[in-house]
Amino acid sequence: MNITPPPTTALAPPPHPRPPGFVAHRFENNFTVAAPRARVWDWLEDPDTFIRGQVFPYRVEFVPPAPGEPTGFRVGGLNIHHGPLLCLPGVLTEIREGSYRDLHYLYGSYVGSLRWVRPTRLTFEVSDDAQGGTLVQLTLESHVHRRLPRLWTVAQKFFWSRFPRWMSRSVGVA
Repeated sequence: MNITPPPTTALAPPPHPRPPGFVAHRFENNFTVAAPRARVWDWLEDPDTFIRGQVFPYRVEFVPPAPGEPTGFRVGGLNIHHGPLLCLPGVLTEIREGSYRDLHYLYGSYVGSLRWVRPTRLTFEVSDDAQGGTLVQLTLESHVHRRLPRLWTVAQKFFWSRFPRWMSRSVGVA
């Protein structure tokens, strides 16, 4: 049975109380891919992009918003990235087809420990650039222990540094 995704809707994001001793942290990574926006968006919206790209023992799982619906990126859909020192359950709160996806992590999400880093939101926004490629804007918001913001920034730069090359190779750009 082929189910067409509903028009874009939005859910209210889950609450994210900031624990005492934590600060708000925002990491942004903007880059351009020499590929049409539709191809980049299709890659970002394909669950296999994130499932096949995981290194053991880490894993990504998707749960559809309702029984009988396909898994993947749909408003209300749940997913979880998990493994040693990592538990990131999230809910997709908004998708604007071809341009924007908003994933809010649920309360209790953590990296390392609940005492270190609590990611709260991950967004992807894609738009056409002036040279015919696609501008990708990735934003990760977190609550971070007050002693760790610089370390968390360095870790995010390292973690996301391969993402533009991986995307370019995957969408057929050299």
